[in-house]
This record gives sequence, C-alpha cells and structure tokens, in this order.
Amino acid sequence: MQPRNAQLIWPNGKPRSETFDDIYFNEHDNTAETEHVFIKGNNLPARLDTGLFKHHFLSVGETGFGTGTNLFCLLALIDRCHKQATQRLYFLSTELFPLTHADLEHALTSFPAFAAYTQQLLDQYPPAIKGMHRFILNNGRCYLTLCLGDATQSFEQLSPQHNRVDAWFLDGFAPAKNPAMWSPDLFAAISRLSHTNEELALATHFSTFTIAGTVRRGLQQEGFLVERATGHGTKRDMQKGYFVGHSTLPFNTEHPWVNDVPQPTPKPPRLPTPWFTLPSPAKAPEHVVIIGAGLAGCTTAEALARRGVRVTLLEQGDEICQQASGNRQGALYAKLPVDPTLSGELHLTGLEYTLRLLKIHHLLDGKRADQCGLLQLATSEKEAQRQQQLLANNALSQAVVKAVTAEEASRIANTAIPHSGLFFPRAGWVYPKALCEALIDHPLITLTTHAKVTELNLRPCPTGATTDAQRWQIISHQGELTADAVVVANAHDAKTLTPLSQLPLKPIRGQVSSAPVAPQASDNDQETTSDTKHSLNTIICGDGYCCPTVENNLYFGATFDLHKVTDEVRPEDHDYNLNTLSKMAPKLAESLPPTTQWHAKVGFRCATPDYMPIAGPAPDFDAYVSRYNKLRNDRKWPFEESPAPLQPNLYLSMGHGSKGLITAPLCAEYLACLITGEPLPIHKPMTDALHPARFIIKDLIRNKIGR
Repeated sequence: MQPRNAQLIWPNGKPRSETFDDIYFNEHDNTAETEHVFIKGNNLPARLDTGLFKHHFLSVGETGFGTGTNLFCLLALIDRCHKQATQRLYFLSTELFPLTHADLEHALTSFPAFAAYTQQLLDQYPPAIKGMHRFILNNGRCYLTLCLGDATQSFEQLSPQHNRVDAWFLDGFAPAKNPAMWSPDLFAAISRLSHTNEELALATHFSTFTIAGTVRRGLQQEGFLVERATGHGTKRDMQKGYFVGHSTLPFNTEHPWVNDVPQPTPKPPRLPTPWFTLPSPAKAPEHVVIIGAGLAGCTTAEALARRGVRVTLLEQGDEICQQASGNRQGALYAKLPVDPTLSGELHLTGLEYTLRLLKIHHLLDGKRADQCGLLQLATSEKEAQRQQQLLANNALSQAVVKAVTAEEASRIANTAIPHSGLFFPRAGWVYPKALCEALIDHPLITLTTHAKVTELNLRPCPTGATTDAQRWQIISHQGELTADAVVVANAHDAKTLTPLSQLPLKPIRGQVSSAPVAPQASDNDQETTSDTKHSLNTIICGDGYCCPTVENNLYFGATFDLHKVTDEVRPEDHDYNLNTLSKMAPKLAESLPPTTQWHAKVGFRCATPDYMPIAGPAPDFDAYVSRYNKLRNDRKWPFEESPAPLQPNLYLSMGHGSKGLITAPLCAEYLACLITGEPLPIHKPMTDALHPARFIIKDLIRNKIGR
C-alpha cells in the first residue's frame, strides 16, 4: 500500500485529519497528554532509572507518527534526566498518511519548546516514499526509523531478532475513526516484536489512549497482560500493560475483564529462507578493520565510529576514493523501475538517507554537493512509454518526480533540450571524495594508505583473553593487524582474499570526460557568451549524464564497458561521451572546445549479476554448499531450522555499481547496526535481497555449482 500525504484542515490553527475527522494532538495541553499516556503509561521514567538503560539502547515502537509529538516528549525526558548516558534511543514509527513538509512545519510551530528537535526532523523529512527511512538525531544519540506505509505490513517485514521493541506507543487515530489500522494482524505483528523478561522493567510494555474492547482483546490474544488506568484530562480511562508471552494468563478476580481471553501457544513458523538468517545481536566490537576506503568503506567507518567503535580503514592506494568514487561529480538520483520493486525502494530510501548525511555534515554548498535536481530525458519512444508507465504504476508525488515537456525541461536546464522527460527535484550531484573526507574526519577512525591486504585469516584469541571468540588477522603491505570484526569493502579486489574468492563480482570500466568552459558571467556583466549561455542549472540524464559546471569544468559521461580493462584514457570514449551529450543537449555540446582540450577520469565500477549490492554477513561457501545441497534437486526442501553457516564477524559491502552514492551509505548504516547488535534500518525482504549468500543459493537451485 503506497503512502499518500494527509489531507488536513486547520480549525483554530491546529491540524485535523479531513479523512479521519480526528485531531493530531490535544490543542490545550498537547505535551501533557503524551507524557501521561505514553511516557508514564509505559513507566519509562522509572524503567530508565532502574534498568532499561542497562542495555546500550532503548527501542520504542509507535503506531501513527503524525507530527512526532511522542518522540519529542521522550527525547526531552532523556535529555532532562539522562543527558550523560551513552545509550541510544531507537524510535520505530509508522505512518500511512504522512504530513507534507509544509504542513509538518506549520504544525510544529505549536511546540516551541522542542525547537531543537523539530528542526532536525524538518531538515531530514522525506516526501511520501514507501519504505523505511532512517534519521540521525541528537548527534547520533537518537535514531528515528520512520516506516511510510501500512503499519501492519511495516511491522510484519521486520525481524524480531533484530528489531525488538521495549515499549509500544499505540497511538494513531481512534479505532472508531480508523478501524482498518487496529486489526488482529496489527496486534500479531506487535507481539512478534515484543519480548518477555524475568525482570519486569526489561520486558516489553505498552500503553494506549483508547479503551476500545477490540484493542484490549486483540492485545490479550497476542500475549499481553492488559490493565485499565486513569486517563488524561477529559478521557477518564486508558489501557496499559506488558508482554508475558503466548501462555494462559492468570485470571484476575479483582478485574475479570483484564485477562479474559485464553492464550494459545503457537508453534514458531518454519523459516522459508533459512540461508538468509543474520548473526544474532551481540556486544559491539571494540575494534573493526575496514578494507577499502571508497564510498562503501568510508561510509561504514563513519556509521561505526558514530556508535563509539574504533575503526582502522585500510586503503591500498595513496589516497581514498581511487576508483569510480574518485569522480569529481557523481549523480545522486534513483532511476526507478516501471513497477515498484525492492531495488526501487532501496534506491529511493537510500537517496533520502544520503541527503540526510549531506545536510548533517553541511556539504550541500555547491562545491562539494548540490541538490540541483535532475532531468531524466526520454531520448527514444521506448523510454517515453516507460516513463509514462512508471508515473502511472508508482503513484509517486510530484515532490519525488514529475513529468516535463521539452520546453519545460529546457527552462529547468537553462539550455535547449529536445526531449520530454521526468524531473527529480530532490536529486543532485556529490563530490564523493569530499563526502568521504568529511565522514572519516573522526577521532575513532584511523586511515592507513598503501595497505594492500594480501591475507585475511581467522585466528583463535590468545591464551588468557577475556573472550573465547575468534579474531581476524589482516596482513597488508603495512604489516599485520588483528580485529574483532572485519568489513571488506574493496570492490572486485575482494575476490583475491581466500574466504571471498567465490564472490560473483565484475568490474565495469567507465570513462568520464571533463571539458573546460568559460567562467560564468555575473549578473552585472553586459554580455553573455555562447559558453555561459548554455550553462546547466540541473543534471541531465539519458544514455549518459552531464552535471552543472563546477570549477570551470563540465563533467559528463560515462562509458559502460564490460570488456576493456585498461585504465588509460581513450580518445574514442571522449567521442562517445560527446555524442551522448549531443543527443541530450545539442547546443551545450556545440559550445564545448575540441576534445583535444578535454581531460578524463577512468574508474571501474564493481557490479553483481543482479545489479543489487552485496551487503551483510559473509557466507562460508563450502559450508553453504554442503548444508543446502538438496536445493539442487528440490528448491522447496524443508531444511531444519539452524543458523546459516556464516564467517564469524566478517561482513561485506560491495557491488554498488553506478549507484554507490545512494546505496553505500544506507548499507553502511545497516552493517553498523548489524555489527553492534542495534535495530536495523531496513526490513527483512531487503536484507534477503542484499544477502551475500544469495548467489550461492541461486546457483545451487540451478545446479551450477560443482559437486
């Protein structure tokens, strides 16, 4: 179900849903109600003081994000009472009808006391794009995961092992106004993500403003002990309780309505894809070595260091960002499929996550990055038809993409464009090296260059160590290191390391051309030259791409060659890039100097057979082939439930191809959470689609692996 923006009316200047005829917050004492119902209803002040922060994070789940009031109140409590705590807050919320940015900004004027939080939310707030959106708040002390889409579907897609919840804020419009949300399936999904504990403070609690019987019975049926409590203001009652699991609850003679639903003991479902299980959450490692300092490596280093993990970043070259991430300008946008797919969702949510990083690190300055928008041109009839189908099937708002005529495209681009197309207003360009330099400028990150890794070996811990876990030995041209965990992010060179020799990676050569242009005329200049007259205001994209001028150079390309392995600049590739540009913007191409005055950058993209990145735990190839060998003859064989045979504490991020700017940062956030045992920013269908073992399983099913 695609999210769509809420339709609001504004009685007394406060937002009210026109669709559900209900308010977003109490206009008289908006924060007092939240504090009473959700903060105190979950007993959070006492639980935080007496044990909930024994873990290194607190996880809160919510139905109905609305204006974010509940999050702000909880942040205020933590900042007020636990300012010095090193623990982090993970806030998981859902919203099928998100407010537009303008409506949210208007609504949040009602909360001046929360200005520090509301501005962070507004700076990172996305359009109505389906999927999970990860926000970084309070310098990494809080992570908001906003699932735009149906609440039940969103929770059902999460792994109970990696996204468990300590406290539920069951908010949203009242059951009488929005019965579709308060369904038995929702309560079952909430139960899946809940947990018991002998120490009551550590078990999952819940609270809700409603006393509807459907809510009470639904929660009881799914293993919650429910009790009535005093409500707030004019609401006499509310409900709260905690999770005790799927067993028959004791009958309460004092309040017989509390637990009057027998509890079944369901059998756990058999995993349909046991080969895609992830490592169990564990204590965060003290030291992680990352091999490769391109986009994948640098973004992973930042995500780990932000969580207090010491990182050593090894780069075989003399500086970071040597291959495709070394281009002066990379296009930051998502080319969407005709029908909604996991790859399309990854690209759109990944784009939004990268934009958040750029804003947090103040890089959108026109020199290191620019959110200038992008035109995807229909340079053929086939592409024009594809774009029309995309708009019809994806139902995306114009804040994400809109159709433009050739005339409109020409006005947007500031040069003659002979094609209609799509305009992506949130797209732009990034200087990848500048982004990576900003990300690894951190006291917990050490960069070592000229460190080509030649061996990666698993070794037992030395005698007398405080743990019996194995550690990794990394041998490079700079010597030997040991680490609690290793992330391999050195693209196709990963295949040179023994544990990873079976990875199906392929290098794709690309040459980007750069042509010098005259400095752009200022507003006071009397004349505008032919060179500046066609200066681009946005990125144009067809069979290739061209970015707005930076440092008096126009960067465009790129070739896509699976067969050439040379890193030398080829004149014929300049000609190819010029022809591609001529199709998109002929006047601009005509204004360029001869190709003999051009320069170029050659890099090798690392791609996979399905053009999705590889991100996740490294599989033990031989063990996978042995354990799942029956897939050769029966792809539906019911394997016994057991952890997949993974290389311990070895993780991969590679195969990002030409989409690294929108996939590598989000995959880095995913890996950092997986390594430190914190709630994941992507759902299980996505982790399955990225899992490094997927090619082993596909090849076993196709019987392509030798016996």
